Amino acid sequence: MARRTGQGERLRRVSERRRSTDGPPAERNSARTVITASVLAGVSAVIVGLITGLGTTLQDAVTDALSGDGKPAAAAPQDGTSPAPAAPRPDPAVPVKVAVIPEEGGPFLVSEHRVTGADTDAVTRGDTSLEEWNSLLRKIRATSKHKTAYKIAVTNVSSSTVRVVDIVPVITRRSGALHATMIEPLGGEAEESIEVRLDLDERSPVFTRAGRPYFASTSQVLEAGKGFVMAVEAKLLGKEYVEYHLRVDYLDAKGEQRSLQVKEPSTPVGVFRISGSVDDTQYTDFWGPDKEGRGRRLYTVEERK
Repeated sequence: MARRTGQGERLRRVSERRRSTDGPPAERNSARTVITASVLAGVSAVIVGLITGLGTTLQDAVTDALSGDGKPAAAAPQDGTSPAPAAPRPDPAVPVKVAVIPEEGGPFLVSEHRVTGADTDAVTRGDTSLEEWNSLLRKIRATSKHKTAYKIAVTNVSSSTVRVVDIVPVITRRSGALHATMIEPLGGEAEESIEVRLDLDERSPVFTRAGRPYFASTSQVLEAGKGFVMAVEAKLLGKEYVEYHLRVDYLDAKGEQRSLQVKEPSTPVGVFRISGSVDDTQYTDFWGPDKEGRGRRLYTVEERK
């Protein structure tokens, strides 16, 4: 009898446990929600721990990806070495750079414009500042008479070898000599030592050395960063006026011929323009040194004879 009583008690407990697991749906869902939330919380904690453990590299990558700036995240080298250096900048489109430097001197100056009004003060005064003097020369487009002297500096600014095969004067104007204004220098005319000559009386002038065309049998091979300088004396002895610019012909790294146009530089006195002379009496205005030689004054036609 006692054994049957104990078995009945165990059967009753099992039955109660089954009824608790087979309870209403609301209770079952509530239990599942609690279990799911616990699982998700655990998974989130694991993910956070993983991200934290990977260090700042991944954090920076995530930040860049979320910033929306379109820039790719920098990848860290896998072998512990330094990042690869940035790619070198591409060569310039024109590998040759040309600079024109006027030589110092005291040439006779002529112009097709007259000096009038307050500008006459800059001509007559002997203590005119350089800024005032240069401003006047630019205003009247002052031009040298008979000759100009300048240097041409040619430099290879690319990383490849180029060959300069010619420098050609390109005439853009040829007319009668200028005669509106003549300005005589104070202290005489300076002579310049030169290496290359340019005779602008020729219809198709070329740079010559020792009487021979310089580039006829010579070219300049320029390694990266190298260059050369030509000292030029250009002359015009006839009664004409000439304007020109330079064309530099060269072979690029592929052996293809290219050309670079070199225009008149921004200088007070024109470098690529020159005038012949007329008789002193034919100038509208003739400015010459005064008696003390410290300034200039206008000379009448009678005084010029």
